Amino acid sequence: MAEHSTIHAQSTFLPPIKQLVGITLLLALLSGAASALNLNSWHAGGVTILWPSNGFLLGVLLCTYRRRWPALLLLGYLVDLGINFFLDHFTLGHLTATSFYISLCNMLEVYLAAMFLYKIISPNPDLTRRRQLFALLFYGVVLAPAVAAFLASFGLSGTFSIPELHSFQEWFTADGLGVAIVTPLYLSYHQREHFPDRTWPEILTLFTVLIAVTVGIFYQTSYPFLFLVIPSLLVLGMRLRLAGSALGLLIVCIIGGFLTTANHGPVALTPNSTLTHRALILQFFVAVSMLVLYIIEVLKAESSRLQFNLQTSETRFRLLAEVSRDIIVLSDLNGRRRYVSPAATEVLGWLPTELVGDTYHQIVHPEDLPALEHLFDQCRAGSNLNVLSYRCLAKDGSYLWVEANVRLYRDGITGQPVGFVNVVRDIASRKAAEDELNKAVHVAESLASLDGLTGIANRRRLDEVLNQEWRRAMRDHTPISLLILDVDLFKRYNDLYGHLQGDECLRAIAQTANAIVQRTSDLLARYGGEEFVVVLPNTDSHGACSIAEQIRHAVEDCRLPHEANSPKHITVSIGCATHAPQIDTTYDILFAAADQALYRAKAAGRNRTEVAAEVPLQILQQR
Repeated sequence: MAEHSTIHAQSTFLPPIKQLVGITLLLALLSGAASALNLNSWHAGGVTILWPSNGFLLGVLLCTYRRRWPALLLLGYLVDLGINFFLDHFTLGHLTATSFYISLCNMLEVYLAAMFLYKIISPNPDLTRRRQLFALLFYGVVLAPAVAAFLASFGLSGTFSIPELHSFQEWFTADGLGVAIVTPLYLSYHQREHFPDRTWPEILTLFTVLIAVTVGIFYQTSYPFLFLVIPSLLVLGMRLRLAGSALGLLIVCIIGGFLTTANHGPVALTPNSTLTHRALILQFFVAVSMLVLYIIEVLKAESSRLQFNLQTSETRFRLLAEVSRDIIVLSDLNGRRRYVSPAATEVLGWLPTELVGDTYHQIVHPEDLPALEHLFDQCRAGSNLNVLSYRCLAKDGSYLWVEANVRLYRDGITGQPVGFVNVVRDIASRKAAEDELNKAVHVAESLASLDGLTGIANRRRLDEVLNQEWRRAMRDHTPISLLILDVDLFKRYNDLYGHLQGDECLRAIAQTANAIVQRTSDLLARYGGEEFVVVLPNTDSHGACSIAEQIRHAVEDCRLPHEANSPKHITVSIGCATHAPQIDTTYDILFAAADQALYRAKAAGRNRTEVAAEVPLQILQQR
């Protein structure tokens, strides 16, 4: 229902009757009071001092829907026309047709100002913001009154003579002051920000003092104390904000205008001046006072907003810092901590006060200090990727893995670096999970490199190690030896004893050979079927032959039954080759030489070791 009422209110072209009556009465009151002031000036030979009704109507338009503007402008036109008829009758003794044109110019002034200002001010009226205040001064106080004054002064006469220039200046000054004073006053009251946080006794006292000071200064004509009005206006503005300043200026303008036209006040001391000159001096004083008060109010409001934003930011930062499980540390460029969030107690056991004032040297693991110092150096140099995992000392004496994300922060005014923001996160559980994962990966890699039957290295691991050792031997100019073992008549063994017993036989041979190949750099691998390979880095032919014979005798000593073999037990034949690799060669030549030596051992009766004296020439030529 409320939403429907709001939509209906926006769609109507007429404001509520109560609002129309209130606007009519206030327009008539302002126009009447201004007319009384101006009539008093005119009778004394002066000029129009202030015309506030246009400023009031402009404020009304800025605070209502645009579809209602025609009705409000028509209302303003009728009230203005009635006042002009009254002034014509009172000053000339009869009515004139120019009243219609003058009222039309007044409404044109209001419409022009409202049209330019509506998009700037209406969404959120706040003249303490520079953009809104400067827009009001330009469009409402200067541009619109200037256009209306030109049309009113030169439109009726059709000439550009000196009297019309005086009329232009008179209209422009009075209307500009009216908009500058009354429009801010109306907007402040419409936003219910007229006298915030002030009691009525204080408000009445401040205005009573201003009225008394204004009357006292403008009534006497002995001393040029006009400047003494400004302190009262400043106090009023400091205590009652923009609304107080605007209302105070209106009071000063009305009281000063009445007394000035009666030849009272400091401006009457101006030598050889007419009432017109004195009125201009008064208007100039009010305009300067207005600019001073409004600018001070804007600066105060900006300062208050800035302070509020800073307080809000600090509150938000502290809230986030206090509820976050990450430790937030602010430090200077030397790493000395200036602030530590409460999460330090939960994560490390330290109270923030125990950490403030110290540097990272006291709590970072000595082995991780160089990396952290390098991180800070990178951050100072402008790097944006400043993340590091390191060990941090807890209060119980243990070290906890944490991750630091460091950022350089700069002074908001100078832009110079002033310190670091360090967000420290507990990654102990993540580190443990990573360690478990690394172990699992290592186990998986180990399993992938082992022969499933014998538990020794498989063909894949053999290729990796042989390639690595071949390159090392090539770089260091050292020999590398290779043994190829083959179980004698193993196919017949499987036929006699079965494949399961054959698997047990291969496992026994692998264990026997592995007990002899003891150097960490050596490798025993199952090549495939009943063949095994031994890689012996940095081993000459004599040493390789010795290892081969030890393996052969050890296998024979196992006395594994084999009725199809002439010794009636398992034996192996071994081919041995040694080579010092040259550049642009591969280990294939070593494999081929050992394989040919094995072939000779088999052909010579098995259960023996044959050594390839050198890599065959035909193999090198083939490569």
